[in-house]
Amino acid sequence: MPQSGKLSFRATCDYCFTDLHCCKNCKFYKPGQPNDCLVPGTDYVADREKNNLCEEFSILGKGPRAKPTNLQQRFDDLFSNNS
Repeated sequence: MPQSGKLSFRATCDYCFTDLHCCKNCKFYKPGQPNDCLVPGTDYVADREKNNLCEEFSILGKGPRAKPTNLQQRFDDLFSNNS
């Protein structure tokens, strides 16, 4: 993914080759809303897991460049007695 945060319409994952520029990877994706999108007036997309040409697309904050979580702390919390 480019540093600017923009993805090409045809971008795919380097590891599993799934489409990245798709509804399910967009922060505006919201099932139940018109067109399952928080942006009004967007075009209908038949397959939410396939590439699309939406200009409103904005990648979710999940992925390898997202802020890492403290995995050690989460692991330790599993076994702590907080009763």
